[in-house]
Amino acid sequence: MITRLLSRVWGYLVAAGAFLAAIWAYGRSQKAEGRKETYIETLKDSAKRKEAGREAVDDLRGNDRADNIEQLRRNSDSW
Repeated sequence: MITRLLSRVWGYLVAAGAFLAAIWAYGRSQKAEGRKETYIETLKDSAKRKEAGREAVDDLRGNDRADNIEQLRRNSDSW
């Protein structure tokens, strides 16, 4: 009788452990996916900022000093 009871308890413990392991694995995969999305968004934002900087530099080429100062002020507002 005790043997049957113990074998039943062990079965429930194994099932519960498998269930918890599945939940843990799912959580880790979601965490990894979230990190990947954040990394991609960071790269896109960085590319946008670099392009804005390049456009600002292109706008400044060929200007005299007063024009450069005014252009920098305008560009600073648009960023």
